[in-house]
Amino acid sequence: MNSLREDFKEQVEEKSQLPLPAHYTFDFSPPPSDNPKPQFPIQKTRRRTVVSLNFSTFQAREIIREEKKEDKILNHRSPNLMNIVPSGARYAYDLIAFVGEKCFLEGRKLTDIHKEFSHIPYSSLYDIQCKFLFYYGELHRQAAPHLKDYLHKRGNITWLIDGTLEPGTPVFFGVKDALEGIFLDCWKIPTENDKDISSSLRDCAERYGNPDRILHDLSERMSAGCESALADVPHSVCHYHFAGAIGKELYKEPQQLISKRLRAVKLQVRLKDQRSGQTQYLKKKIENENISLVLSDLLNGKTIDVRCIETLGREVLLALHLWMLDYPQDGYRQGYPFDPFLLYFHRRIAKAYEASKRLLSFETIQQKTLKVLVNFSNQLEKYLNDSIIVEASSLYEKAYDIFERIRQALRLICKEPNPMHGLYKLQTDEQRELNDTLHELQTEFNEESINCTDPQEKNFYKTALNYIDKYMPYLAITYPNNTDHSLERTTNGIERHWNLAKRIRRQTHGRKKLTRDFHAMPGEFMLVPNLQNPKYIEVVLGSFDKLPEKLAEAGKNAGPYHHWRNRKNPLNVGRLPARLLRDENFIDDLIGTFNASCYLN
Repeated sequence: MNSLREDFKEQVEEKSQLPLPAHYTFDFSPPPSDNPKPQFPIQKTRRRTVVSLNFSTFQAREIIREEKKEDKILNHRSPNLMNIVPSGARYAYDLIAFVGEKCFLEGRKLTDIHKEFSHIPYSSLYDIQCKFLFYYGELHRQAAPHLKDYLHKRGNITWLIDGTLEPGTPVFFGVKDALEGIFLDCWKIPTENDKDISSSLRDCAERYGNPDRILHDLSERMSAGCESALADVPHSVCHYHFAGAIGKELYKEPQQLISKRLRAVKLQVRLKDQRSGQTQYLKKKIENENISLVLSDLLNGKTIDVRCIETLGREVLLALHLWMLDYPQDGYRQGYPFDPFLLYFHRRIAKAYEASKRLLSFETIQQKTLKVLVNFSNQLEKYLNDSIIVEASSLYEKAYDIFERIRQALRLICKEPNPMHGLYKLQTDEQRELNDTLHELQTEFNEESINCTDPQEKNFYKTALNYIDKYMPYLAITYPNNTDHSLERTTNGIERHWNLAKRIRRQTHGRKKLTRDFHAMPGEFMLVPNLQNPKYIEVVLGSFDKLPEKLAEAGKNAGPYHHWRNRKNPLNVGRLPARLLRDENFIDDLIGTFNASCYLN
């Protein structure tokens, strides 16, 4: 049946294709007017094979005519052919849109796409995906006036600005509308510096108009770029980044102390060995004596076979191990430092130790002295009584208390399915309450710092107060006019955009590192997720099905593709390619070239 279906499919495709020997002529005809002009003379005729999804493969004969207008000679091409395929190209806009959608939206590999279009060379498919970025970038820029009108009619414009990079690569700097998630533009800059940031912001303001406010992370370069480019626009810092920076600073010392001591006492290694040994023991019991594990049934209220009781103690021990390793569940799913996982693990160790002491106090355990449980309890006791661990855990708890008060004051409460990328929006009245709460917390920290006698705890208060004093003017979020919209106060929206784009690239080629991608990809790549935004599609395309048509309209004024590609070269000025640096005679060639050039001058 599969073979029959494939044969039928091939027959249908063969019958539905246009005949290759036939030539289809595309000629320019001047628009009708009251004073008809003579036909423009033919300048030249071109023939090419065009590959399209809608029209399959056909031969196009294009007649190019010329018009003498004053001192200029204008070339006229057939608009019908220009709506199908770019000038001088053989691959149509609908094919370009299809390949771009599969590669950059769905994360399909070019090898998989090549299986569907075996008649197209693999290298040509690579060029087609690059051309998609070229034409789509031009479409986005030409749609800027429509986006500008829409945004300013809607009002309440907040820009989220941020940069992302991979080690050793240029920075992708982007601007995103906070309210509806439309990514306005992206620039590929050498480094995150205030000069390039301010230049990019001015360029964005020229296209889309000034925003009501700008939101960025704690980077001083971001702040300087905002003040240099748009001095009249208020800018504020991301509350999520603000709290995260305080938490990392507070947890730095106790985190290092506990982590280093854990490695020294080798607690985790010994517990892992114990789990492995008990697992092997139970496995042999099950295989040799036909005994079943019973702990799960007992916890579910079921009755068990008396013969299985002898393995129960070991099952309980493994259950304690697994419960300790499940420490991430104690957090908010917001990532470090909102979730200090090492502290959660330490707390579970303390609870597991108390549970082991209670188990060992039972008469049944004492009668059947379970040595592995005693060993487990002793290992935990040795860790918990370690002087460095006692001091570091006490410090960690103090730092945690201070950070939790800050997190509660900022209302960074986990209410969304993905807390790490949550937007944490606030209504206007909630923002006013937050400002008052922060001022109250600042006063409390000042008073507690004065009354504190412990120098390390005093240092925690100092750290928190330094951050609050420095960034307090940039934490308040207000609009010039009253608004009923919820207020954006984190840059998590643009962070989520970066993550989505990176995930697509990793899905495409399966590599975790994106260094090569970030060197090769132009800034237009980061605009592609807009095609999944309903409001963007409505304003720019009308419907997603019109993407090839819109690419064709943009392509008429896009200019040559190779000019755009040459402008997208790597931005690391003065850096030689790796193939030259790795030449075995590189040093001698370098010195010889320099001496020869100096001698000539």
